[in-house]
Amino acid sequence: MLHHNGPIRALLIVEALANSSEPLSLNELIHTTGIPKSSLIRHLHSLSQAEFIIRLPEQLGYTIGTRSLRLSANALHSTRFSRSARAILKKLVAKINESCNLTILAEDSVRYLVRVESDAPWSLQLYVQPNTPVPLHCTASGKLFLAHLALIEQKAYLHRLELKAFTKNSITDVSVLKTELETSKRQGFGIDNEEFVTGMAAIAVPIYDPKDSSKVLATVACHAVTARTSLSKLLSYRPVMAQAATEIATLLQS
Repeated sequence: MLHHNGPIRALLIVEALANSSEPLSLNELIHTTGIPKSSLIRHLHSLSQAEFIIRLPEQLGYTIGTRSLRLSANALHSTRFSRSARAILKKLVAKINESCNLTILAEDSVRYLVRVESDAPWSLQLYVQPNTPVPLHCTASGKLFLAHLALIEQKAYLHRLELKAFTKNSITDVSVLKTELETSKRQGFGIDNEEFVTGMAAIAVPIYDPKDSSKVLATVACHAVTARTSLSKLLSYRPVMAQAATEIATLLQS
């Protein structure tokens, strides 16, 4: 049996939580990592204090934390990955003539990792820099991320998120949002029907974790001006968007 030192044990804990679609209890972490209980408790306390993991209330276990999510975002933003993902998005944009994004969940917001604008004169130009945070509750990607969280994590997010009204269509009621999230998960895509920006509609399709198909690592999203492109028209792009998502998921395996 390998005798791992402190830093390796900490990484094993983070890896175990990152690979789990549900929060893990102390006993589950002991079984998964092989770390003795006394040592594990010390590491869990340190990692929780540093926000690499989150200790959930009422003995509900542990889950991945915000600093670990930032690390994963930085890894995805590596030059090689970004270049390859951008090439895939460019092909998608050329097919549908609308601007597209690769997004991730980072802390309590959606972040754009890669964005490719359409050259079409009618396309919507959003001047958003990479890593700019956008809200979860009123964006297609955000709702898709929330929909695929473990229920206890989703509950925690909904408890702390401010459901701000950005437009008259923004969902500001938690019960209504929960219903929307159930629909998003069942249908396999997220929509934004002028909920974030008036005059803009968007859809997002998931990029699943190659090791765990219940986890959404990122999304491919597309948005358009509603005066020209209806939401139903955007939905017709789902097959080619899903193909792009599959190609990007393949990059994550390489």
